[in-house]
Amino acid sequence: MLNRVRKDLRYYLQEHQDRNNLILHYFAFLSAFVAWIFLFINFKVMLVLALIHYALSWIGHFYYEGNKPAAFRYPHIGFYAGFTWFFIKTIEIITRKEIIHPWINKQD
Repeated sequence: MLNRVRKDLRYYLQEHQDRNNLILHYFAFLSAFVAWIFLFINFKVMLVLALIHYALSWIGHFYYEGNKPAAFRYPHIGFYAGFTWFFIKTIEIITRKEIIHPWINKQD
């Protein structure tokens, strides 16, 4: 199972190589994460945050990256790999240690 996650994260990162796109995606997934919290608190806020998520992601892909979002072709990868990347990236920012690239390139 871990090999599948590594493979999907590798694919996800191949589709997200532009630095500006990655920055937009970080804030897009932050918005999506907060939207999940608001799901049962305020539905309107949740919808606005979800729209912000998609707007930021699509701007990143169409303007900076020049490709289509992974979620268009592989919705499950776009969802779980995106959130996995977001949480690992947050840990990297806090600890100032690179985690994701050594892990996804690890040979078992």
